[in-house]
Amino acid sequence: MKFFKLSLIVIAVLFLSSCKSRNILGSWEFIEVYEGIVINNIDALQTKENNSEKGMRILVFNDNQTFTSMDLKGDYQKTKNLLKLKYTTDKDTVLMKISCLDKDYLLISSISERPTSWFYRKIKN
Repeated sequence: MKFFKLSLIVIAVLFLSSCKSRNILGSWEFIEVYEGIVINNIDALQTKENNSEKGMRILVFNDNQTFTSMDLKGDYQKTKNLLKLKYTTDKDTVLMKISCLDKDYLLISSISERPTSWFYRKIKN
């Protein structure tokens, strides 16, 4: 019985700490970009800080399916682990893979010949 209770606790902790939340809405602070690679796990990234010389860059997803990235705006669609971004200034849609989305972190990667990963931290309001 003791083993069963301990197993339930371990499973609950793993479930709560995994990238299971699917709520992309809100403001996300850009932390770092990784060009040429696709990163699928945030464990080593969680202590990273924004060291950009450009200051704080924000990505905002609104509940009306619009987003703002720096001064650019557009529409988005999220289906499971895919994110389609359509900037109003571009004719093409950008397809991104969501590697991690939880209440604190967002990790997305381009789906292209030259892979790139972007790491964001949720801005608490």
